[in-house]
Parts: sequence; structure tokens; C-alpha cells
Amino acid sequence: MVRFSSRYAAPTAIRKNSPLNNDELMRIVPSAFSAEKHDSRSERYTYIPTITLLDKLREE
Repeated sequence: MVRFSSRYAAPTAIRKNSPLNNDELMRIVPSAFSAEKHDSRSERYTYIPTITLLDKLREE
């Protein structure tokens, strides 16, 4: 039986007392910087880049 916790575990843990900056995010989750929606999405899908959402949350 496959254990999901070990199969999908991150290879390194990130522990900081401050938010990750964009350089760190780019290294860890490059998909957050995707410029367009995936081809599998329909035309009705409204694409909002993840990094845009993160930047807005940082402003709050």
C-alpha cells in the first residue's frame, strides 16, 4: 500500500518567521508565476495568476 504522506512530502521543510519573498516562491513553487491558464481549461475559465493573489494579500 502506498503512503500518500511520504509520497507527496516536500523534500525540505521551510520554517521562517517571515513570509517567503518572490525569489523563494519562484524556487519552491514556480507554477505560482505562470503567465497563462493551462490548455486544459475552457474559455469560460477566468485566469488569475497566483502571484497576483499573493501580492494582494501581502498588501493587506
